[in-house]
Amino acid sequence: MRLTDIPSVTSVLNRMESLSKLSENPKSLVSFPDVLEKEWNRSRTQEVLPTNITNAKPGEISLPFPETTGSQSPTSKQTNAMPKSNDILETIESIAKSQGMDPNLVKAMVKAESGFKPKAVSPKGAMGLMQLMPETAESLGVNDPFNPEENIGGGVKFLKGLMKEFKDPEKAIAAYNAGPGAVKRYKGIPPYEETQKYVNKVKRYYKDFSS
Repeated sequence: MRLTDIPSVTSVLNRMESLSKLSENPKSLVSFPDVLEKEWNRSRTQEVLPTNITNAKPGEISLPFPETTGSQSPTSKQTNAMPKSNDILETIESIAKSQGMDPNLVKAMVKAESGFKPKAVSPKGAMGLMQLMPETAESLGVNDPFNPEENIGGGVKFLKGLMKEFKDPEKAIAAYNAGPGAVKRYKGIPPYEETQKYVNKVKRYYKDFSS
């Protein structure tokens, strides 16, 4: 280091005096809280807000799908993390028709089970769009329950089997929720509050999707 590189005492004092005068004027300093507030407001404007469902008329079932017109497109990170609703609907349509099942019934089941959330996990451990239990997923050949195509494919296969066994949509729906054994034991929809509400919910959603 050369001696000329060392700042003189006079220059150091001048800098300190400048900083002192700068601090006397708060407007000249950058306010860290203000920066945070601006950053917060900026990030909030980039969020994809959920569809407003408060305008639904009494008695109507509001669909959980975001509107395509006038809505803000999701970021690339969000797109990779969560499949678009339209993609899920198309997957349901394709898989249901390929297995000879009513797509609207499958949509109603998916909405009742997970609310169209591919990564949903219940307190009991049921996984994915159609809430497959680990042992059920394994028996249906579903390797990744959180993959929409695999999950829906396995769920529709399971529901189709229940429809063939009970020859009654309501019993099949109840069996999907409470298990085939419970439906056989009670010779119909079990007297479980959860299952009875579930069957009624699926029926409402089915009517909505069919209208």
